[in-house]
Amino acid sequence: MSGKTKLELTWVGKYDEPKLEPRILLEDMSQSYHADKRVSDEDIFDNRLIFGDNLLALKALEQEFTGKVNCIYIDPPYNTGNAFEHYDDGLEHSLWLNMMKDRLVILRKLLSDDGFICVHIDESEGAYLKVLMDELFGRNNYLSSIYVQVRYPDKTLKEDMIFHKQIEHILVYRKSPLAQANRMQKDYDYGKFCYYIEELGQGKEVKLGGKKVTIYNSDEYKIKKKEGSVEGLKEIWASGSILDGNSSGRFFRDYLAERKEIDGLGCLYKVFDIGDDGKGYRYFSGPKKESATRGKYYQGVPVDRQDDSEDNVTFLPISNFYDLAAQFGNCRHEGGVEFKSGKKPEALLELVLKHFSKKGDLVLDSFAGSGTTGAVAHKMGRRWIMIELGEHCHTHIIPRMKKVIDGTDQTGVSKEYNWQGGGGFRYYRVAPSGLTPQN
Repeated sequence: MSGKTKLELTWVGKYDEPKLEPRILLEDMSQSYHADKRVSDEDIFDNRLIFGDNLLALKALEQEFTGKVNCIYIDPPYNTGNAFEHYDDGLEHSLWLNMMKDRLVILRKLLSDDGFICVHIDESEGAYLKVLMDELFGRNNYLSSIYVQVRYPDKTLKEDMIFHKQIEHILVYRKSPLAQANRMQKDYDYGKFCYYIEELGQGKEVKLGGKKVTIYNSDEYKIKKKEGSVEGLKEIWASGSILDGNSSGRFFRDYLAERKEIDGLGCLYKVFDIGDDGKGYRYFSGPKKESATRGKYYQGVPVDRQDDSEDNVTFLPISNFYDLAAQFGNCRHEGGVEFKSGKKPEALLELVLKHFSKKGDLVLDSFAGSGTTGAVAHKMGRRWIMIELGEHCHTHIIPRMKKVIDGTDQTGVSKEYNWQGGGGFRYYRVAPSGLTPQN
């Protein structure tokens, strides 16, 4: 077999390029809306709401916004075959994949090199979408699937359903390694560094594994447990995977675990030239019972954490599971608009934008639905572009965003961000066929 091959998903029509007539976006100032005064210096007025086919609209955005969008969140039709009120969600499988591919190709162009794309999906097409996005964005740029519980276990669906659908997920990709997610942080916790060792005797010196080791008998040292501090030590069992996982565990396994016959029980070993806490040594305790094989070692605070100033923080990993069943169940009236089957709670978008964007960033949603993405982005100080083809662009999104701008929408995340209103948006329509950009 000659030539290079790659793993890819194929389907009927995959390589048929869409024939897109170039279009322009026409602003309709009668639909645009702005606050009548500034509420703060951080008000953002140049947001964009676009009415029309999202593929044509995305293509029209390329000239101005290629490489400028920092965060994309989309919630496309799931292709479940269900008759949704506002969407045709029953596209034939190949048509759905073509629909997604054509849009994802342009979305990737619009995304900045340090940007993220988050695609909300369920199990109906989720696996296929993952393979498709691996191909378009690069498998090395896949970061995580964030799983979201969207309904309670006892929530009744259809009686003919065999499996209860409680979970949906969000595929998270970066454009390139330049993208850095925002992680929550907390003050570095010294609580576990609560052991203090006092040497009472001289001990005896030996060489083990090429290192100097001082051995203290049980009456030549004391281990005290007090309040944790930067000077304290953390107690770690030398057992299990630790015995292979780091230099201290391996040293115990190779040189100390079998020495109870030589040194007796309850010894303390001070091993020099080991550890990353800057002390130059590390304490190990051997087995205290004849039948025991495990021991412990005592690790100091890592050197880069020994500054106990306010800047000494630890970053927490981003969870990949969130129980938002309550928020999904109670979001019906958020923003003052109802959107049957598909409305996402503001808490979900706040979660996405908190981790994958920052203030002033540009956020894009090309399947805008009831406008949740724009509403949350606005309240969180992000710029936004939303695209929606359905008439709910006018019946849902515009009224909702007017309430946000006026400050009368106090639902969703408004109180958390002390939202008082301000800013605005410009409304555009995709120009009709035949009205093309001028060179």
